[in-house]
Parts: sequence; structure tokens; C-alpha cells
Amino acid sequence: MRIVGCLVFLLILLTGCSEGKYEERDGTVYYSYWTFSFGQRSEELPEVDAATFESVEDWLGRDAAHVYFKERLVSGADPATVKAKDYPLFCDANDYYYKGAPLHITDIRSFEVIELDDIRMWAKDSQTVYFDSLHVKDANPATFRILDFLEGKDDRHVFYREEILPDADPNTYEVLGLYSKDKSHVWYCGNLVEDADAASFHLDKEEEGVDKYGSFLNGERI
Repeated sequence: MRIVGCLVFLLILLTGCSEGKYEERDGTVYYSYWTFSFGQRSEELPEVDAATFESVEDWLGRDAAHVYFKERLVSGADPATVKAKDYPLFCDANDYYYKGAPLHITDIRSFEVIELDDIRMWAKDSQTVYFDSLHVKDANPATFRILDFLEGKDDRHVFYREEILPDADPNTYEVLGLYSKDKSHVWYCGNLVEDADAASFHLDKEEEGVDKYGSFLNGERI
């Protein structure tokens, strides 16, 4: 469910790990970092050639045959042409990668980032809109714009992450905290609130939903 994804993003905002670095010890290479949950960690890089390994950034490394995002081997990335962009985005001659996942760019020459951080990315090229490393379905890059952290729209559709939000009207759609609405519908974290009255729906001082028939808590009528 979309609510699960929404809550996961909120949890990531409250937890996570510190920036790490690469360390060579005893003929191999490790990525060392600190986490709130587990304290100091040190992960050995798989298949690494320590003799040719070098750090591109604290979070991006390469050897003669491989590219690494932190401790993870990035399959298919070209170590000879890899370049770091703003964390956690990097590229090689053929593609871009977000947190080590390939975007499978459709037009690399026109690629541009709209918004980027270590939680999520919106980007586009002349043919495709991207959420993280995913292609946003049937999005029009020429008219696309971000509405909120996980939501965007173009001239035809509203999108929650990479998916079209069914029946949402882009002309009247507005974001209200974790809720959103258009002229006919109300959503909570991308899920339709089926019994809400869109015309009267608004948020109370606790950032929960209210319509002319009553109140909502976490998207459910109470």
C-alpha cells in the first residue's frame, strides 16, 4: 500500500547512518560508517581489487573492473568513466545511478535533476521523468512539476512517486500535508479516502482531515 511507502519515507527521515569512508586493511578494502541502530560498521567490498582501488568520493569508489556505491558493487557501471554528482547520484558514459541503482536513461544528453537528496530524487530528460531510479509512468517531461515530497503532476496526470494517481484531476489537485484532494476526491498518502467530501475537506489544527460530515484520523473516518 502507498501508506506503507509514505511511512517508510518518514521513518528514513528520523533514522539513518552517518557519512562513511573507504579504508584499506590487510590487502582488502572496507566501507566504514556509523549507524543509529548498530553503531560502527565496517563492510568488506565484494570482488574488490585492492591494488587498483581508489576512492572517487567518500561514498563512491572504483577499481580496475568495478564501481562501488558505499559497500555495494554496482553491476554494469563503467569504472573508467564513472563520475560523482551530488550525493547519492553518479554517472558513467552510458547512464546515471541513484544510490547505486541504474536509471536506464532514455536521453542522457538532456538529463537534468529537478530535486535531489539522500531520501528521494525527481529528474527528467527529453523523454522521461524519473522518481529515484524509476521511470514515472506516462509522464510528460515538458509540463511536469513537483507538488510535494512524493507527488508531482503534468498536464494530464497526477503522480504519487512513479505511479499515476487514478482519477486525480491535475487542474484542481492540491496537497494538504499527508492528505491531498481535487474537485471530487480526497487521498491520504496516495490512497483514496472513499467517504470524504472533497468540497468541504480541509485540515484542522492537528493536521488531520475534516469535512462537513466529521473528522478523519490517519485517513480513516472517526
